[in-house]
Amino acid sequence: MKLDLHEIASHLGKRIHSDIDEPPIEDAESGVKCVKPVTGEITFNNTGKHIVARGHFETTIEIECSRCLKPYTIDLSMPIEEELQIPGHTIEVLEEQELPEDEKEPLFVDYVLDLTELLRQNISVAVPIKTLCSEECKGLCPHCGKDLNQGPCGCPPDAEESAFSALASLLEEEENKLES
Repeated sequence: MKLDLHEIASHLGKRIHSDIDEPPIEDAESGVKCVKPVTGEITFNNTGKHIVARGHFETTIEIECSRCLKPYTIDLSMPIEEELQIPGHTIEVLEEQELPEDEKEPLFVDYVLDLTELLRQNISVAVPIKTLCSEECKGLCPHCGKDLNQGPCGCPPDAEESAFSALASLLEEEENKLES
């Protein structure tokens, strides 16, 4: 959904309230998929140089467990806090670098806010770095690929090599010398 904020941008101190009712958002790049609509509310306030957007939204996303690779859902309830630069006001930056055209993702162009993109970015940031369906998830067998949450596989257990195993053997040799 695109919101035209031209009227609020032209009136200092003006405030507008809007409800959020977006269809489920899917981001193929990050693998995040909403399974419920994105709902909430947002208020825009003109502070002179910026339009400040504050509110919150809720949705349910489906992501893949990083251990067992099965999809699971997470309920999200997040705040929205964004400052949108009103065109015509300069941003005070010490060293301004221009991004290439293909790396720009404008949220606010010509007084129009891309609310769907703002929500997509907030959802992407909220996804945990290591996604786990549960803390007890055992993952997949590294040899045969069986889901270890459903029971053990028939693969032989790996011999455990410790970084201190060489030291343990030296300690055993020393104890054997003392006993002799």
